[in-house]
Amino acid sequence: MLKWILVILVLTFSLRIIYIPSGAVSFHYDMARDAFTALQIWHGDLKIQGPPTSTPGLYHGPLYYYLLAPFYGFGKGDPRVASFFLAFLNSLTVIPIMLLAKDLFKSFKLSLLAGVLFAVSFESIQYAPWLSNPAPAVLTVTLFFYFLRMWQKGKSLGLYLAALTAILSVQFQFFLIYLLLLIPFFGYLFKIATNFKQKFISILIILFGLSPFFIAALKFHTLQNITGGFFNIVTSGQIDFRPQFSELLLNYLNRVVELFTYNFFPTNVFLGGILALAVLPFLKKQKLILFYLFSNLPIFIFGGHSNTYVNIGLVVAAILAVLNLMQIIEKQNKFLVVLLIFLIVSSNLYAVFKNGPLGQIILVIPNDMVLKKELRLIDETYQKAADQPFSINTLTVPLWINTTWAYLYSWYGQKKYGYVPKFLGHNQINLLGVNALEKIDQPQDITFFIIEPHVGIPDDIYNLEIGAEDSKSKLISETKYGDLRLQFRKPKK
Repeated sequence: MLKWILVILVLTFSLRIIYIPSGAVSFHYDMARDAFTALQIWHGDLKIQGPPTSTPGLYHGPLYYYLLAPFYGFGKGDPRVASFFLAFLNSLTVIPIMLLAKDLFKSFKLSLLAGVLFAVSFESIQYAPWLSNPAPAVLTVTLFFYFLRMWQKGKSLGLYLAALTAILSVQFQFFLIYLLLLIPFFGYLFKIATNFKQKFISILIILFGLSPFFIAALKFHTLQNITGGFFNIVTSGQIDFRPQFSELLLNYLNRVVELFTYNFFPTNVFLGGILALAVLPFLKKQKLILFYLFSNLPIFIFGGHSNTYVNIGLVVAAILAVLNLMQIIEKQNKFLVVLLIFLIVSSNLYAVFKNGPLGQIILVIPNDMVLKKELRLIDETYQKAADQPFSINTLTVPLWINTTWAYLYSWYGQKKYGYVPKFLGHNQINLLGVNALEKIDQPQDITFFIIEPHVGIPDDIYNLEIGAEDSKSKLISETKYGDLRLQFRKPKK
């Protein structure tokens, strides 16, 4: 068994790193912000607060920064080194998935198939190099489910490790705090006897894991904001303007179908939906898999979520559900099982090789903010400058925040060409990267305007910024890297 786990682990890792060296790694503001912060930690400036969540007043834990710090440090700032590490973490997920399958189905063959299905999963391969805080939770959530199974089988250690991996998951993605609610519910549902000592140790683990959130709240005086953030969640939207039940239900159903689509039929949503519907009737006797599959319901009860990563870690549930279906079908018709496996593997590999060079397209908006395009753009600015000083202005998402380009020029441009441009744009005071590029008010003789993809930039602001740049410089030429644009300009005299 161990030999085959290692073989599939190598296959899994290989599929996840294949496009990292070429720079097929999505990189925009969030990634640049985290890279700056990781390097600050590497140089001794420790952090106790993590990245902000989409809910005002709530923050993720700082653990993600500490995971990245040594890899940005040893990699001398190269995001691809950190991406390799995250891909390795993602690959380790194959181990608990194979062990769970072996335990539940008592079949070496199905355990092997579980590993193969995870190895080729398009969704999991997209997560693997993603330089964003939810990415490591693919592993921790899967481990959480595995340890719940250990606990169900009477091992106290399973309860403690489930509590630990739940807390680690919350560090990476705050909405995963719902995992803590699942622990007592799981114990009740499966009638697991738990004594006072086990409960006490579990609570201690949880409190210790939550301590960075409490410390950060006290230090930054954000306890009131955090409380407000929780109220924003539990009220499920403004009380006088909330989505209808049908909308919320449809959102949930779409997320379930998305889970089966991205993991089994990424080239065909309809087939993904059919598979999602097909597995459900055969799970009547598989209470554990049903629990896993619908474990993220609390998120949707409190307003829902439309991002793909709302399903993070549920790949284990989807794979187990499909394996259960295959085991039942195999008794009637082995050819259908072979055909289904062939279609799943083919669909995933096609999606991987077609979309892998584009970056993490199902997780990131906009898609063209990918490292290889950004570095080619930077190379072009230096080539046109021909060793002469030059300036840049940027139209970014978020608006007027130059963190992405400050990072890329201070890491890649400085290392390769020995100098960086001056920055001609909005003031960057109190923003990460403020000291990376010198701020000036007038364009230099050689100047560039970098325009990020238009997604998320209001049309009126977009046109005003273009007009403001036109008032200072005239357009000479433009190069497009997809929707990412570089304008070569000369100052107006």
